[in-house]
Amino acid sequence: MVNYKYGFDLHKKNKEKIPEMGGIVPVFIISLLFMLFDFRISLILFLTGLVGIYDDLFKLSPFKKIVILGIIGGIIGYLIFGLDVKTLLMILGVSIFSNFTNMLAGFNGLEIGLGIISAFFLGLLLLLNGEYEGFKLVLLFIVSYLGLLLFNKYPAKVFPGDVGTLPIGAFLVTLAIKYSIPEFLIIMIPYIIDAFLKYLSAGITKREDHKPTTLREDGKLDPGEGYLSLPRLILKIYPMREYELVLLLWAIGIFFGILAVVFKVIR
Repeated sequence: MVNYKYGFDLHKKNKEKIPEMGGIVPVFIISLLFMLFDFRISLILFLTGLVGIYDDLFKLSPFKKIVILGIIGGIIGYLIFGLDVKTLLMILGVSIFSNFTNMLAGFNGLEIGLGIISAFFLGLLLLLNGEYEGFKLVLLFIVSYLGLLLFNKYPAKVFPGDVGTLPIGAFLVTLAIKYSIPEFLIIMIPYIIDAFLKYLSAGITKREDHKPTTLREDGKLDPGEGYLSLPRLILKIYPMREYELVLLLWAIGIFFGILAVVFKVIR
């Protein structure tokens, strides 16, 4: 057994030791709360959270993670849709987007803040569609994850761990499929770009195999010569401090969220 209860903040000069797996709190709180609304949405959060815990402690291979998440998506898809094409979409969607929200990470507040932003705009789309039950689920999700963001924002006091990041994509894509929100794909464009750059430059590899960005003497981040990603691409164009990079990535997420809403309104 490998102990991943603590991680090191590599983008700080003193490389502080930070508690991991902070995402366990909001994930299991909302899993319980969602039982009051839809046990199937509760179940997908709970199961992907368990996968995240196992991955945090023992480290799953990328292939195994994709397969397990796909199986979970298939089970929940069948419970929601039965034998329907949407069940196939769940298999693909949960395996893909859970990994995407887990991959665009590594900077204080990035993955949780961007997850909240993505959920917010999905909530607006649900509201525009008159899907009030789905909107309530999104509100509960956002409130729960805001609590985690308070401790994960710069400078982080806790890291979310895979238990906190994998359920984000699973939750969002499940609601998008259940309530037929194709504009969800526009919201997810920052994640898609990041994943495309990583697969293009490094293929399907473990996060631990990637060389992280480093801290320069002036406090700005150095992208180095490692694999490509959306944060690295930005840093190659214009080096900046960690919190500046996170704010910019949040702004990119907001831009595509607004674009999704505009597309919905004019469509």
